Amino acid sequence: MMDDKTYIEWDVIAKHLLGVSSAEEKEKVEEWLSEDEGNREYYRKAQQYFDKYYTGEESRVVDSKNAWDEFVIYADRAPKRYVWRVIIKYVAVLLLPLFLGGVGYWFWKSNQFQVTEVAKEISIEPGTTKAVLVFNSGQRVELTDSVAFKQVVEKFKPDHSRIDDSGKIMKYNKIIVPRGGEYNLVLSDGTSVIINSDSKLSVPDHFVGKERRVYLEGEALFHVSRDSEHPFIVETEDGDITVLGTVFNVNAYPDETYIQTTLVEGSVAFKGKGMVVSRMISPGEQITYDVQTNDINVEQVNTDVFTAWTEGKWIIEGMRLDEIMKQLARWYDITVFYQNPEAKDLVFTGDLEKYNKCNVILDIISMTTNVEFELKGRAIIVRMK
Repeated sequence: MMDDKTYIEWDVIAKHLLGVSSAEEKEKVEEWLSEDEGNREYYRKAQQYFDKYYTGEESRVVDSKNAWDEFVIYADRAPKRYVWRVIIKYVAVLLLPLFLGGVGYWFWKSNQFQVTEVAKEISIEPGTTKAVLVFNSGQRVELTDSVAFKQVVEKFKPDHSRIDDSGKIMKYNKIIVPRGGEYNLVLSDGTSVIINSDSKLSVPDHFVGKERRVYLEGEALFHVSRDSEHPFIVETEDGDITVLGTVFNVNAYPDETYIQTTLVEGSVAFKGKGMVVSRMISPGEQITYDVQTNDINVEQVNTDVFTAWTEGKWIIEGMRLDEIMKQLARWYDITVFYQNPEAKDLVFTGDLEKYNKCNVILDIISMTTNVEFELKGRAIIVRMK
C-alpha cells in the first residue's frame, strides 16, 4: 500500500484508460484505485475527460514544444492522501483539443471542466544568468555567464590580503544576484555554488586558515569540496551551517522568519544564534530554525522538492500561495498585491517549469485554485474568483 501522500504517474493512468497498460501498470492502477474513494473519484474525472475529448486519432509522436508544459490536478483543501499530482510526459499529445496557444490546462470544478488563461498579451519572461561581483575595494563588475566569475576575480582582484593563523582579517568580495537572476560559480577550493534570485554571497579570493567561511543572504545550493582539516562554514544573519564535504541547500532570506537547511548528502551541523549547541542532521533531513522563537524542527523530507529550483523546476507540495508568490516575485522580478488577503492561505500542489513565462505559471495556479490574477506592468494583483 502507498503512504499517506499518494502519487501516480499520469502516463500510467492514461495508458490504463486507453487499454494499453502492461500487466505491471494495470496492477499499479488497480492498487491505487482500491486505496480510497478520493483516488477513484479522480479516475472517474479522468475517464470523463477522455470520453469527451479523445477520439483515438491523435498523433502519438510527442512534440514537447506543443505539448502541455504541466498537467496538474489538485484537490482543494482535501487531506493529503487524496492529493495526486502528475506531469504530462509522452501522452501529452493525447490532449491536443484543449491546447491554448500551444499550452493548455484542464481542471475539474463543480462537476464541469473549465478552461481559462491569463491574457495572451501579457508576457513576463523568466529570470536569466546574471550577477554583480563587488570587490572589497568597491569596484563592481557585471557577470553575465557562469564562467566569468573566476576570470573576473583573476583579472580585477584589487586586494590580496588573507586571513592567516595569527588572526589577520581576510577581506571578502560579494556576489549579488538580483531579482530575476541566478548564478553558478566555483570557489577557490573547488566548492560549487548555485545562487538563487535576490541573494548575496560573500567569499574571499582564496581560503586561507583553519576554516572556509562564506556569508549568505538568500538561498543557495552548495556542493562542498571535502577537506576534513578545513571545515566549510556558511554563515547567515541568524545561524551557521558547518560541513566538511557535502551537498545541501540553505534558505535564509531576510524577509522570512526562518532559516532552512536541507541535506542531500554528507552531514552538516546547524547552530542558530539563539542555540547553545549545534544540531546535526543526516541525508534526507531538513532543519528549520525559527529566528523569532529560536525553535528548531528536524524532519525527513523529499530533498528534490527543495533543490529542484536548481534544475529548472519548482516541485510544490501543499504550499501556501503566499510562499509560492514570494518565489515568483524573486524569479520574475515582479511585485505582488492581494485584493483578498485570505488568498494567501490557499494551498497548491503541483510541478511548475521555472523557465516558463510568468503568465503560463499563473495559468496553472489559477486553474487549480480559487484565485485569478491581473497583471499590470510588473505588478500582479491576486484576488479570489
